[in-house]
Amino acid sequence: MKNLAFDNINKILNWWNAKKEDISTFLVPIISIIIAFFVAAIMIKMTGKSPIAAYKLLFQGALGSSLKEFLSLKQAGEGILKGAILTLTGLSVTVAFKAGLFNIGAEGQFIVGAIVAAYFGFKFNLPPLIGIPLILIIVGITSGLYGAFAAWLKIKRGVHEVITTIMLNWIAIHLVENWIVVGPFNILRYNPQAVLAGTPYISDSSRLKPLFSGTRLNSSIFIAIIAVIIIYIIINKTILGYEIKATGLNIIAAKYAGINTAKTMIVSMFIAGALSGISGACMILGTEGRYPGVFRPGYGFDGITMSLIGNTTPVGTFVAAIFFGLLRAGATGMQLIGIHKTFADIIQGVATIFVAGQAGIKYLLFLIGEKRVVKPREAHDGSY
Repeated sequence: MKNLAFDNINKILNWWNAKKEDISTFLVPIISIIIAFFVAAIMIKMTGKSPIAAYKLLFQGALGSSLKEFLSLKQAGEGILKGAILTLTGLSVTVAFKAGLFNIGAEGQFIVGAIVAAYFGFKFNLPPLIGIPLILIIVGITSGLYGAFAAWLKIKRGVHEVITTIMLNWIAIHLVENWIVVGPFNILRYNPQAVLAGTPYISDSSRLKPLFSGTRLNSSIFIAIIAVIIIYIIINKTILGYEIKATGLNIIAAKYAGINTAKTMIVSMFIAGALSGISGACMILGTEGRYPGVFRPGYGFDGITMSLIGNTTPVGTFVAAIFFGLLRAGATGMQLIGIHKTFADIIQGVATIFVAGQAGIKYLLFLIGEKRVVKPREAHDGSY
């Protein structure tokens, strides 16, 4: 019986050694999030508050306090909506990562998409089934070109995409918020009696209506899911996806294999820019209804976190985005005991640090099963 038990343990350890890379890659984000919650709990305790009470309010705010409330999406709908926006910017970073590019410019592409959606949403008054897809197509092309420009500069002038995308972020922010929104596309030009800053409201036919009463959740979640499916198919089932991954893994080998790596990088950044832009469009068409005078920044930058925690895979990015979307929505509940709602950003930040430093976590996981467990009779065979 003992020998059988040891044989079973050895089989498990052998299986672990064969699969440890895949399993550890899957476990790293989960372990990182658990560590982040633990670190955040210590910080909450240091403020004199109860971590248990704080997390209870957090999850109640995210999911609701009962099964009926959860199913009604009264609470969860807000988190899922935020998750849909984060999914699209996360996919943007993921696609660029696969091609060996670091898309820091998702924020700028998001803003470009948002202002384009605000403009055409105001100008168009078409039936929703025609107008909304048309706006998303225009947004995707515009933001896609904005993203592809960084890849073009890298190819033609050798300028690193991190530098260009960061600078393109600032160009988009200042061009839109410090000129377009306060100047040529300001609401006062169309309605002198308006008291709110920002652009005019989009037409009612351009709005993404709430799916259920009592929640702001709209068809942005379906757009995000469709995007996940499309990107998954492109990356894993198409020639383009193979070329993207080959370019990202080894650009020199990809060139020798006959892949047009320059074209691949430009296409990848075009797709990345389009995804971020559509994310911005979903926010304007779904919740804001216009480009506001003060726009909450960060969704593009948060996309980097979603991609990293999701192991730069479409499905993983989606799961990470929904999780942190719910976390952000529920964080407002912690304000009842005096904890600011931005505390969720600390959890997200700590988790990102551990995911970025995943080599250490993988090393600890690899220690498991490194040595084969021997049977008692094999422990000492008399040889030296």
